[in-house]
Amino acid sequence: MSKIITAINKMIENKDAITNVILSEEEYFFLYKNKIKWSIIEDDDKDITLVLYPDSSSKLDELANTTNWDKVNMVTYNTYDFKTQEANESFNELLQIVKGKVFGVDNLLDEIIGDD
Repeated sequence: MSKIITAINKMIENKDAITNVILSEEEYFFLYKNKIKWSIIEDDDKDITLVLYPDSSSKLDELANTTNWDKVNMVTYNTYDFKTQEANESFNELLQIVKGKVFGVDNLLDEIIGDD
């Protein structure tokens, strides 16, 4: 299995470590473990791109509002680069978790689940 798929699955397992989600246009920027900067976006063809900003000194909100990407170091991973069902499912699940966090869905669902 690819190292990035293993990393995505680890983020899914530790979804509480995904924080500071910012929606900019259609792209979701987030932190993992309060330090690793990522973004994730789904295009019109349903391909999902996950972007890692490995050494960015920019704050997350600065990245989310960047218009000149020429000087931003990034590594991109896309579902079309991986041909396995597991990879697609992992990318999709991470996207859903991040979307849920930006809209507070986790808290709402926890409240519903906690009702007796």
